[in-house]
Amino acid sequence: MDMDTEAIIILLCIALGIAILVGVLFFASSRRSGRRYTRLTNEIAEAEEAERETARRRRVSKAMKKHVMKRDHYTCQICGISKGYLDAFVPGLGDFLLLEIDHIVPVAKGGSGNDESNLQVLCWRCNLKKGKKYTNAEVKAMIDYGRDRLG
Repeated sequence: MDMDTEAIIILLCIALGIAILVGVLFFASSRRSGRRYTRLTNEIAEAEEAERETARRRRVSKAMKKHVMKRDHYTCQICGISKGYLDAFVPGLGDFLLLEIDHIVPVAKGGSGNDESNLQVLCWRCNLKKGKKYTNAEVKAMIDYGRDRLG
């Protein structure tokens, strides 16, 4: 065997070794990528399920909204403003009062929209101030509007 043939065989052996090494590394990284992909898709699915559960607890049916509005006499439970109170000043003025259903215990803290005792009527201003940070008493101390301020 001459020197050129021997060099070619050595180079082929080195090339084959490199190809095997690259194949092993690629296979190992693709298995890691597969596990990482599976882990990430599972985490995404769990997060989506948690969001769906929160949305289910947040949802208040139309019938429940009507019931809570009637129960609270269409009156904000913090500032006391009501449709009837405004209508006493100007007939029809109460129709422009924006009342909303509020979760007393926020959904983020475990409250539910299916529990009537966790729902109350608030005007849009009180509901905006209350958010999920404050209690009714804290908002009442902060406000500068409402029935007792009108006259």
